[in-house]
Amino acid sequence: MGMQTIWLEEKETQRRCARNEAFWEGCLEQGPLLWVTAPRTRAGQEPKKPATEEALWTDVAYVLDKAEYDLAHTHFAGDALPVFHPWLGPDQFAAWLGAEMEVKPLENTSWVKPFVNDISAVPSMGLSPDNRWWRLYLELVTGAVERGKNKWATAYPDLHTGIDALSALRGPENLMMDLLEQPEIVQQALTRMTELWKQIVDEVSSRVLPAGQGTSNWTLGWSQKRFLCIGQNDFSCMISPAMFDEFCLRDTRECIQHVDHTLYHLDGPDAVRHLPTILGVESLPCVQWIQGAGQPLPSQWLPLLQRIQAAGKSVQLYYAGSHGGDADFAKELDALCNNLDRTKLFIVMDARSVEEAEALVKQVS
Repeated sequence: MGMQTIWLEEKETQRRCARNEAFWEGCLEQGPLLWVTAPRTRAGQEPKKPATEEALWTDVAYVLDKAEYDLAHTHFAGDALPVFHPWLGPDQFAAWLGAEMEVKPLENTSWVKPFVNDISAVPSMGLSPDNRWWRLYLELVTGAVERGKNKWATAYPDLHTGIDALSALRGPENLMMDLLEQPEIVQQALTRMTELWKQIVDEVSSRVLPAGQGTSNWTLGWSQKRFLCIGQNDFSCMISPAMFDEFCLRDTRECIQHVDHTLYHLDGPDAVRHLPTILGVESLPCVQWIQGAGQPLPSQWLPLLQRIQAAGKSVQLYYAGSHGGDADFAKELDALCNNLDRTKLFIVMDARSVEEAEALVKQVS
């Protein structure tokens, strides 16, 4: 079992699929799991950009043409596989529930206006087939699965549900008051968020899994089974560990149990206060550490990473996009591989060239 892609030899693709699966099953024999990509020169003309910025994400034909062009012009090294992640920005879930959304593709983000005046309205909210953004997202996924045959795996959505969704719907200040004044209603609202998370995952699974290309998400990594990133709890940086345990833990546990493989997105120093609770979730196999803007690179957080591994979890470190900065990747790899259990280590890097990408792979082989 495994995916098919025209951009790698079949035997090599199967080797990578097997190593990714072994990582999630906890039996990777030689680590780390290393996803390195780099720009690749290849014939082909970049698709013509649509007339407006919004259309960079909403013109489905363009989005799919651009995805194929970008992946065809990517070198996949180490354990990396081609993945396309359809998305409409971090607040897409709130938009699916009716929030007004402004997409900013050039900044790789989106914004919504809080529109729920009373938290008690949330438990009855749902997904409408008439919602513009939900309809568009499903169109993107369906198109991606079709276009991705023998090319790429289509990733699950970046789901800021749970307490982050409530923050987007109500506004963070209003939600903070709700937590203090109406905790029981907030719990009911969170129950609804968990139900909707499961509904969305099942809807996307019904479209992605039959294609036989496996699954991924924005963090990369791959599995034949349902593999998602959870813990998009950016709001958790504003609350105490006790409040996290009260309002976020149940949702986290239920989401983990609903799918096959997960990693928890631990985002920045302000989220570390919740690590004891997260490490106590036995069914969670992996924690992704994102150090945050302006913070030292992952090699400077070794005690934290060792603490995660000591609890029996794997660690993912993400140097892709803006998270890598101007890092010396070879130096980072050296520090991580010499101080951590390599078989419980998953590293994602965007190299500057094919030569650098292959040198990084050779460094750990």
